[in-house]
Amino acid sequence: MDAKTLAAVTNALDIAIASVVETEFQRLATAAGPEQTAGNVLRSLRSFERLQRGVMPAYNEWDAVFYAAWYHPGHVNLAYTLIEKIPASINPLKSGKGSLHIRDFGCGTLAMQFGLALAAADSLEEIRIAPRINILSEDSSEPMRAIGWRIWEAFVDEISDGMEYPELDALRRVCSRISFENQSDDVSVVWLSALHVAYKENSGLVWRALSARVQEHSPDAVVVTAHRRNSLFAYNPRRHGYVDESQTFHGAVFSLEGIFELTSAFRQSVYDGSVGPINLPSDDDDRFIRNYLTRHQTGWVTPFLETRDFLYTRNQVDDLDDLPF
Repeated sequence: MDAKTLAAVTNALDIAIASVVETEFQRLATAAGPEQTAGNVLRSLRSFERLQRGVMPAYNEWDAVFYAAWYHPGHVNLAYTLIEKIPASINPLKSGKGSLHIRDFGCGTLAMQFGLALAAADSLEEIRIAPRINILSEDSSEPMRAIGWRIWEAFVDEISDGMEYPELDALRRVCSRISFENQSDDVSVVWLSALHVAYKENSGLVWRALSARVQEHSPDAVVVTAHRRNSLFAYNPRRHGYVDESQTFHGAVFSLEGIFELTSAFRQSVYDGSVGPINLPSDDDDRFIRNYLTRHQTGWVTPFLETRDFLYTRNQVDDLDDLPF
């Protein structure tokens, strides 16, 4: 992705995120009232503080707003970076051959869907071919998935003006062609993705669910990422005859750089308008929220985002019993 295209994507996604999270925050704040709003913001941000230690948040409506305003661009960047490194033999975006179906488990705010679109647009620019793409996203948190879809719709609408975004013609074409249905019979390549869904609290449930999808769909590639502290709980399908190809991702450096100014301004406005004027239980709580919302800007590279990335490819051997979670 060249510099002009990156600047246009950054601007459009910044506008989309900021508009969606502002609207959703105002809806929640109006229903809650000032005191309860400040308390809900504090609880959400404290849960993200614990997330840095590998503890799973609730991923409720309040969490979804602040997750989207902080983590979403970084996870899109992660998905985009890893897709670019998947070998051409199982990557129609590189080979230009066949079609691609992705089952995105624990999709969150649809980071894989955004990363896929950006990678497919690169392919259309570079090899003049855009393979047929289908993605099916699922998540146990409806607020996360719902806000992700609202951001996607706002983003697609924002880039629809070819006069304003002439650099994004390939991306417009890709976004209009991606389908979101169940896998068809003639799909040539299937991926299963699970980005940052590994937590101690839900490891057994996640392993069983992902194993069921591996057995049902026999994906050609399984892409898994996890917070460093939770990498022990990250799913792997080796007991189903898959080969660990994670060295493919070794040394992967985030491909995209830039700051999301409007989204950063939204976070600042939450403190200035909704939290700062409220007397919180302690000065420590006030300092914590102020630092979390205002000290660092939202960007393509999320500060403190630690990731371990795994790639598994299908081998032609009989399935073995899954690990006993």
